[in-house]
Amino acid sequence: MKSSAYLDGNEKEGRGENMAGKTAKLKSKRGRPKMENVAREPNGRISRSGRYHEPADVCALTARARNMGLTMEQAKDQKAGTFIGTLNILGKADGLSDDQYEGATRFLELRASYLTAIKAPNADRDNGECSLPSGQISEEYEEWCKSVIERFDECKKAIQAAQNEMRQNLWAALDLCIIKGERQPHMIGDIRVVCNVLARFFGV
Repeated sequence: MKSSAYLDGNEKEGRGENMAGKTAKLKSKRGRPKMENVAREPNGRISRSGRYHEPADVCALTARARNMGLTMEQAKDQKAGTFIGTLNILGKADGLSDDQYEGATRFLELRASYLTAIKAPNADRDNGECSLPSGQISEEYEEWCKSVIERFDECKKAIQAAQNEMRQNLWAALDLCIIKGERQPHMIGDIRVVCNVLARFFGV
């Protein structure tokens, strides 16, 4: 059997032509050639209307960026889905600092645990701290409920103490903007104050 090192020029040329022929046949069996420079839908299909369609999330992100005063890159951040998250993206000068945002999120976590502990309707039962008992209530679960309720009461007292010394409506900012997530730009000052209280309470 001849080694490739001893193949003469004619044999090499013949093999090259055979390979080129096989490649051409394979290309011809791949179906219709892809149409270039045509309008397509987000899923890749050719648009019947002849117009280019942007993905639905792009439209949503564009609207969020325009309404919230964010860049497109900032609008993609998961925080932009909430009002306090949007304020944190804007930063301390125009919104909330990282510590203020952390204080608000810690409060929401504590509140979710509190609602579970008192067995409130529609409470967030998957808060990552303590699962509800499937049958008999254990002493550990009772102790957890007791400590959460006490901690939440202490937090409310800290907010009320700050409210007694200030003219801002801290409870309204807490309820509307942090708990309910309503976008109330005129309450940014009140939100900052209550977030400062929460940051101090949680030791952020």
